[in-house]
Amino acid sequence: MIRAARSEDLDAIGAVEESADTLFCGTHLEWMIGKWPPQRDRYERSLGEGRLWVWKEGDRIAGFLCAHAVDDLLYIDQLAVGADFQRRGIGRRLMQHVIAHAREQSMALALITDREIAWNKPFYASLGFAEWPDPSPGVQTELDQEYADGFDPATRVAMLLEPD
Repeated sequence: MIRAARSEDLDAIGAVEESADTLFCGTHLEWMIGKWPPQRDRYERSLGEGRLWVWKEGDRIAGFLCAHAVDDLLYIDQLAVGADFQRRGIGRRLMQHVIAHAREQSMALALITDREIAWNKPFYASLGFAEWPDPSPGVQTELDQEYADGFDPATRVAMLLEPD
């Protein structure tokens, strides 16, 4: 079940992030496990904007999607599903939820992902996102911050989904 996040969910959201990152073991992104979860203040910003959603399974938060306004679009800062809940369509349903939210507001959606991890870019492309070679200034700032955090510019890609 998808619902808007609450402030009391923030610790569980951080735990989901850490669990989800274990999926990157054995990849070129293994270096970032435990080092690069978005900071709590990013979750709090999205919560304040009403753009932080969780997927609940029973009494557990199984996944979340964190977004915020950048320029004139909605930027997806993080999508994560806990390791125990992956491969059940939770990430896709969270993405479909945010896509519907953006369409209601006639907003484009943007995100940054990895172009080499087999499940990243193709997943977003299956939802209608396309590579965005010349991102808006705000999304470029997000990309530049990722580079400063240690991500390889050769493997990062900005993607855009225009509103219908």
